[in-house]
Amino acid sequence: MRRILAFGFLVFTVACASDGPSSLTSPANNVGGVTTHVQPGGGPQIAATCTPALTVTEGNLFPGGLTEFVVTSGSGTVTIDANNAGTGLQSLTVVGVPTNAIVTIPAFTPGTKGVVVVTFTVPDPSQAVVFNLRAASQFHAANIQANCAAPCTPTTLVTEGNLAPGGVSTFTVSSGPGSVTIDHVNFGTGLQSLTVVGTPVNARVTIPPFTLGTFSPVVVTFEAINPALPVDFTLRAASTFHAANIRATCAAPIA
Repeated sequence: MRRILAFGFLVFTVACASDGPSSLTSPANNVGGVTTHVQPGGGPQIAATCTPALTVTEGNLFPGGLTEFVVTSGSGTVTIDANNAGTGLQSLTVVGVPTNAIVTIPAFTPGTKGVVVVTFTVPDPSQAVVFNLRAASQFHAANIQANCAAPCTPTTLVTEGNLAPGGVSTFTVSSGPGSVTIDHVNFGTGLQSLTVVGTPVNARVTIPPFTLGTFSPVVVTFEAINPALPVDFTLRAASTFHAANIRATCAAPIA
């Protein structure tokens, strides 16, 4: 769904690649804001998003758009904060048709000098996202370009864990764009735990809630913090008697 409010003149351009599905954060397992780890039975997942990088340039009104608005991004958000002087945020609109994004502009009072948070979700986490916003005060405008690189498909290396031998054959591991899937064989005690080992390198990793002892696939998703750099993280999957270590890596993109 998209809501468009037209009261003035400013443009934001947001281009980003998708993240995998996000989930509610378990603070005990949040390592410096880098790893989001939800324990089995944790809170519900929210829709897939990405965290765009932003480049701000002058809009098509009087010079001063760069200083008129402070623009920041988060997972699935672009936040616009109008300068406390001047006429405030008069308009904020989506320009054109978003690609692989459902964009929502919240209702706000024209002239507001408070923050306005635009949210978006990503229908297909394996594909890039592009959408444009235009925001303006009465006299100034700015263009904002946001960019998230498309998710990589990691190479995985599965080795025996620290329990009884058999961990490698207990779990089938596959990878996709921004994801690693762990599937326990259809006998035994099922997947009892799935954790991030150590601190991921250049990755935000999300483990979704799952039922202890499940024999169904569990899809771990991740986002590269800096798409220009390599990604490296390790998971540990365990049943009651067997464990496997799963290292996932993505090389830096070729320029």
